[in-house]
Amino acid sequence: MTTSGERSTALYLALLALASSASVVLAVVVWGLPDRLGAVLPLLLLAFAARSVPNLPIRHASIQLHSIVLLASVQLVGPAGAMLVHAAASTWMYRRNLRFLVFNTSWPIIGVFVGSVLAHVVLPESLSSGSRPEVIALGTGLLALGLAVTNLLSLAQILRITEGTPLSTAVQGLSPQVAFAYPGYAFASYVLVLLWDPVGLGWFAVVLLLPTLLLAQWGLLQYTREHQLYETMLRGLVEALDIRAPGSQADAELCARVAKAVAEELSLSYAEVDAVRYSAMLHDVGLLSLDRGRLLEDQVAARDLDTLVRHPDVAAELLHGVRPLRSAVPAVLAHHELWDGGGYPYGRSGSDIPLEARIVTVADTWVSLVQPQAGRALSTPEALRRCAERSGRSLDPYCVEALTAIAERHPSVLEPTRAVDAQPAQDADDELHLITRSWSVVEQADPEMTRWVAASARKRG
Repeated sequence: MTTSGERSTALYLALLALASSASVVLAVVVWGLPDRLGAVLPLLLLAFAARSVPNLPIRHASIQLHSIVLLASVQLVGPAGAMLVHAAASTWMYRRNLRFLVFNTSWPIIGVFVGSVLAHVVLPESLSSGSRPEVIALGTGLLALGLAVTNLLSLAQILRITEGTPLSTAVQGLSPQVAFAYPGYAFASYVLVLLWDPVGLGWFAVVLLLPTLLLAQWGLLQYTREHQLYETMLRGLVEALDIRAPGSQADAELCARVAKAVAEELSLSYAEVDAVRYSAMLHDVGLLSLDRGRLLEDQVAARDLDTLVRHPDVAAELLHGVRPLRSAVPAVLAHHELWDGGGYPYGRSGSDIPLEARIVTVADTWVSLVQPQAGRALSTPEALRRCAERSGRSLDPYCVEALTAIAERHPSVLEPTRAVDAQPAQDADDELHLITRSWSVVEQADPEMTRWVAASARKRG
């Protein structure tokens, strides 16, 4: 049985394929078939070579040398010829994955058509490799603009369908990567076209340009590896906590997914959404300072309260030393603060608590209610009811509203990562005597526990 998300994805890919087919037909009608067949073969070889170099993923976007060949091909063999070169290379590249094949073949064809229409409307003369250099430069920019906008919107729509990311948030988040990549594509393709025809080097222009492209690829690879290193570091910290308290990694991953969705629902910037995701993944790494036995025992001794209350500070100190994770520090410090001021470590309330922390608190509460532990978990409607009861008390009401909206539109985002049959939970008083989860999960399952910890710590202080 297919889910609604899978059906939506299939429909979207079908529409992309239909639009790309229409673009090919219109390109042939308006600009004709390729009239320089001698240039098609070298461009095909270059396109296949570019496709053989792995794309460099940066978040949801990637750096593609193939885009340089595509932009140059439009001027060297016409829009229809460029579409042919692209389709052949992409079919070979993605032949084992139909969805990747449809998506990565369709949107560039649509982008070539959009860019070609822009050039056709704006330029004073027909765009080709024989045009004046300034016309080639402007035309290349217009082609890159059409390709970039198509790339941006097609990726944003995929994220909206598959991850529930609002379209505006996805566009905002992807824009820096697209804006970073396409000016470079445009410049490299402009140089390739100039060397090919006005300078008269023909296919030998590829030999001259290829080392520069490979050097650029190497530089981008270093940037990508640095980003991947930070992601690996993040997961390593979570895995370390999972060893001490089994199940923590699954809880952290669900918390991060829910927190990210809430942040996007609240229209936070892409950088802020990233900070929320990091915070949600790492908010409890300070519990590494507790002994394993203390972390899992049914009762936490009074002498452990100081350590418990300090675990946000411990986590913050740890994260502050890792530059890309510093944005998570404010939320990690305040994720046990409650909306009405009854939390710890500082007893903040309302908007004095960083928004990122309020989001993480709601996500952490959700995890504690729906994530199965010892065979106990709430259904989604019951968990939503519990969160609504705490809205305006322990939880930020706006974050709870966002959570409810996500449950209505994209319920799969909120599903627990370790599924068991949902069972009715015990009353709050019973929960305090049936602690079978790690301390942090118990605390979020009942905000009164947080209040007790905060009050006890203040008395001891």
